[in-house]
Amino acid sequence: MMAAGDTKLFNDFVLKDRQGVYALSNDWQLVFLSDTYASVNTDLTNPTSASFTITSGGNVAASYALTGEVVTRSGATITFDATDIGTILKAAGNPVDLRCALLINATVTNDAAQVWDMTSDGTTPLDLVNNDFTFNFGVNGINTSINNTP
Repeated sequence: MMAAGDTKLFNDFVLKDRQGVYALSNDWQLVFLSDTYASVNTDLTNPTSASFTITSGGNVAASYALTGEVVTRSGATITFDATDIGTILKAAGNPVDLRCALLINATVTNDAAQVWDMTSDGTTPLDLVNNDFTFNFGVNGINTSINNTP
């Protein structure tokens, strides 16, 4: 079963990142999806935001530009992080089908980088009509890479 906060990287993101296609100065954005976490295929070739169903409306913006992007290293651990987007206030006009968050690189054709499950069970959307919602990247940042080579 999937759970809120589960995350996975797209294989093409890792490939392109290592090929030097992306830069920290690119326009990184977060969008929300109605797709279920299980239905998001991270092995797609050249996935973009158009590969999925973006949901917005009411207090939920079409996209959230990230700020404060930083890559840090502590020993063998490399972390990519940014400032959290803040709280989305409940409202009758908010979407009723928000299930995932998707990190995209808006500078490079809206390439899909990483997806998070926002549900408690993998399918039931968040109730943003009756509840405020705060999206925070985890304590370890957006994503972390650890080099275990001796």
